[in-house]
Amino acid sequence: MKDFLDELDKELSLPEDIDVLDQTETEMEKENHAEIKPVKKEIVVIKNNRIMNDVIKAIPMSKKEGDSSTNKKVIVHNHNNNHNHNKTKVENNQIIGDDNIKKTSNNGEHEIRWKFISKFPDTKFYLPALRQGYTRYMPIWGNNETWAKNMWMVQYDEDIILIDCWVQFADPDMLGVNYSIPDVSFLTKYKKNIKGFLITHAHLDHIGSLKHVMPALWMPTLYATRFTLWLIKKIFEEAWLLSYANLIEVDSHTGQKIKIWKFSVEFFNVNHSVPDCAWIYLESEGGTKIVHTWDFKIDHTPAIDKPADLDRIESIWKRWISLFLSDSTWSTRKGFSMSEKNVWEELEKIVSNHTKWRLIIATFSSWISRIQQLVDICEKYDKTIFLSGRSMVENVAIAKELWYLNIKQGIVKKMTPKNTKGVAPHNQIIITTWSQWEEFSALTRMAEWKHNSVEVIKWDTVIFSSSIVPWNEKSVISIINKLIHLWANVITKDDWEVHTWGHAFQEEQKIFLQLVKPKYFMPIFWDLYFRTVHKNTAVDTGFNEENILMLDNGNMVDFAPNNGNVFKSRIKAPIQELVIDGFGMWLANSHVIQAREKMMNSWVLVISFKVDKKTKAILGHMKLESRGLVYLDEVRFIHRLIIKKARDVYENTVKDVPDIEEKDLLKIIRLDLEKFLLHRLDREPMIIPMVVEV
Repeated sequence: MKDFLDELDKELSLPEDIDVLDQTETEMEKENHAEIKPVKKEIVVIKNNRIMNDVIKAIPMSKKEGDSSTNKKVIVHNHNNNHNHNKTKVENNQIIGDDNIKKTSNNGEHEIRWKFISKFPDTKFYLPALRQGYTRYMPIWGNNETWAKNMWMVQYDEDIILIDCWVQFADPDMLGVNYSIPDVSFLTKYKKNIKGFLITHAHLDHIGSLKHVMPALWMPTLYATRFTLWLIKKIFEEAWLLSYANLIEVDSHTGQKIKIWKFSVEFFNVNHSVPDCAWIYLESEGGTKIVHTWDFKIDHTPAIDKPADLDRIESIWKRWISLFLSDSTWSTRKGFSMSEKNVWEELEKIVSNHTKWRLIIATFSSWISRIQQLVDICEKYDKTIFLSGRSMVENVAIAKELWYLNIKQGIVKKMTPKNTKGVAPHNQIIITTWSQWEEFSALTRMAEWKHNSVEVIKWDTVIFSSSIVPWNEKSVISIINKLIHLWANVITKDDWEVHTWGHAFQEEQKIFLQLVKPKYFMPIFWDLYFRTVHKNTAVDTGFNEENILMLDNGNMVDFAPNNGNVFKSRIKAPIQELVIDGFGMWLANSHVIQAREKMMNSWVLVISFKVDKKTKAILGHMKLESRGLVYLDEVRFIHRLIIKKARDVYENTVKDVPDIEEKDLLKIIRLDLEKFLLHRLDREPMIIPMVVEV
């Protein structure tokens, strides 16, 4: 490992403060690490006093039961690194610290400290009782949103399984907010009942909130495929959670079955825009059988993954599937999605014919197959790749370590002025991160000449090897305009086939419906319009419309035993959207967010009265401050009008009601001034009156 890291550091010029993979242990760390026991070469099972009992319970097919074939495919990851954490105060198991937060279980067996906020609001809601033998399914998030919100719950008896855990960068109307996360407040009452977290793939809209949610639920065992697990490890390491995580690697290609308490789980490999994407087959002891797809497409010629195993997927219809959930992202698009092979051919044409200045290719850092395509093309045409963006450097290093990327020495380097010396501009291929939600992504900094290594200049060519997320067109066009102002040549997927979506079109959706043949079907992911179109596609294939479930977030459906009928509960979980704002977690509809929106749209007026404490008479001049309300030429006139009106309102109110409470007085002043300014100026500022008694 150390030799590999040294070589990788040299090739990619990684900064010392970036932990791409596990650091070499110090002697002290080795003494405190769990005992490492090799099993049949392919697997390392890590024993310690915390996880082994859970692992044995969760996976009865372990070596303890003598199933060596299963043993070869299950890997338990657990890291007991010694970190220095600042202690924070905890009372009644509730977190009251801001930064390095601590949680202690009721029985005092373990404690967790982490860097990110994980205290969810209190709620009085309890899940309704589940009839014996029934299995419950509920979307926590994933329906009625546009993009990026994915989390689901399955319950049998008292056991709960969770699937995926989204994060979404703040919408434009969430002013000043970092990002939003799922509301799992009602689940905090069921920490002991949560038996596992299943993750379908490695995109942030499926794993991004784990650092907030997992500690709040006492770190349940997490199951994911290999590449997904490594990106989750990176998130946990940055949050100081890795040493407390029980991570189990699963193989989606072999039919490996995992027993998680009263559930049997199986992962199926499918194609998407990130390696190791999987469907999940989940069967409860009550006989309910669920196939959960999330993001997928059919690609017979993918770049690095194997094509989806359609024969294996077809075989599951013989199990009599109770519920099939399918991705509705591009349910509006007819035909089939484009293969990665087409993208490879287009990129090769561009690179092979590029002879003037640099080629800058913007893509998502998790799109490993796109990076492998560019590596192969650059090797063929004697080009050198330079990586820009921290997540790009880290993900490439992880993918190379896991053999998802095959890179010859010297082909890929980190983007620095030193590394580019001696390489002709037309032989430089710069692959840069491109996050449409972040104003500081590497491409954005290049377009604004704020990048520390790259300045876009005349004759550079910039390729957007990605798609525009709906509702974000304006910000993307703004970046394109900035690049054109710099005389760069811009290429998008509308000009060349330089990108393909990772989601199924209508014909692919029909194929999977016909392969699985479920009793009930539920279109998931995206808003009601896209899910309704998906529903109509299913009806066109002959599916019974009465057996199509259209649920909102928080709705619950209970399935009778042995593939029985479904019953929709009238009770709905009170799920709200939560936001992370600095070091705090708040409701998205908080008065703070509303106040920020009003200040942005309506400006601010602050008026201060200094009054005699006994007589209530105004003393001296009133003070007035406004922001964004009046223009320079009218400021004196308008301010005089406001002061006169405010004085009249105050004096008349105090005269009529001498013993009026201050809060009622301020409310009257604010409302009267709002009406006055709307009538005189047709403007509606946020008005903040203040009374200072002396």
